[in-house]
Amino acid sequence: MNALPPAQTEVFSALLDDLRLERKPDVRTGEIDTSYYTDENWFKQEHQQLFAAAPLVIGHSSMLQKPGDHFVHDHSGKPILVVRGKDDQIRAFLNVCRHRGVRLSNADGVANTPSFVCPYHNWIYALDGTLSKVPLQSECFPDLDKSCHGLKELPLGECEGLLFVSGDPDASINLQQQLGPIQDDFKAFRLGDHVFFRESVTTKKANWKLIIEAFLDGYHVVRLHRKTVGPMFLDGVAKSQRSGDNIMSVVARQEFERALELDRNEWDLRRHASCAFFLFPNTTIIVHPDYISYLTLFPTAANETICVHGCLIAEAPRDEKAAAHWERAYNIIEEGVFQAEDLFVCEQAQIGMNSGANDKLLFGSYESSILDFHHIIAEKMGPYTPASG
Repeated sequence: MNALPPAQTEVFSALLDDLRLERKPDVRTGEIDTSYYTDENWFKQEHQQLFAAAPLVIGHSSMLQKPGDHFVHDHSGKPILVVRGKDDQIRAFLNVCRHRGVRLSNADGVANTPSFVCPYHNWIYALDGTLSKVPLQSECFPDLDKSCHGLKELPLGECEGLLFVSGDPDASINLQQQLGPIQDDFKAFRLGDHVFFRESVTTKKANWKLIIEAFLDGYHVVRLHRKTVGPMFLDGVAKSQRSGDNIMSVVARQEFERALELDRNEWDLRRHASCAFFLFPNTTIIVHPDYISYLTLFPTAANETICVHGCLIAEAPRDEKAAAHWERAYNIIEEGVFQAEDLFVCEQAQIGMNSGANDKLLFGSYESSILDFHHIIAEKMGPYTPASG
């Protein structure tokens, strides 16, 4: 057994005590105006204050195995290019030629190139972003200083393989401050040793906050997922804890009670429970028994969100049989659970938000982590006040 993830283990231990002592969750309820999920003016404020400069998860370092490997990322609203250089360093740039602003790469998935060549006039950029060649430079741009016209670099940070990029070139990234003790949990779960397997990108007609709520909600698990993963979990046995601007949660699997009979160093959090990390503002990391999922949300409108779901596995598939196994495992969660159940009800809820049937959404004691999420937003932006009229 590997080292226990320290922060999640404390949540796990507290949940075991709740079960042992037959403690119910503290009574904690709340309500939120339904216009919070439909107000376009508020959405624009969210996008500016919460997303514009924030370091957002855009992938895993294992996606880029060798120099020249790169991918593009447009979901945040900025054209981002991420590449591993000849010096093995991963960098992020705006995917924009410094001459006439044309996109340099339109890679579908991960591609490889020795350099980036603008298709318009063939300006060439090295993997480190420097401008290396301008056709007919002496005649066309005799005074051009190539050193001043490299690609616009974006702040990039890495924690146990997770790549965080800000779309603001002038922003800074401090993952120690942003993630705090969660970094040690990622290390204990060996997130950095996992490798990228598969990723899907879908657009859902739902407010991004509704989707975050679905993955913070332990109340629905055995009901909404009754035909898929619901029978694997205990009903109403879950606990969450805020960590800075992030939230850690533990949902008990059927094997959870066995941990009551084990010493602490024998606990297996991947088998006894489902551990999840919500990384503010838009990423959920879920530790399954055999692999790790990340779900990152990129809102495009008050009622529309791009959802990126990626799968990280312990090692690259050794043969076609292993690859087929992981493909099946991924599809069970992606198609059977996320798309058909979680994201489906979020779209249905968005229809409800627009209908006028409810003025408020209600949250109960088993949904307290959702209230924590909204408190974090309020700390950043102030309380939501519906527009009059």
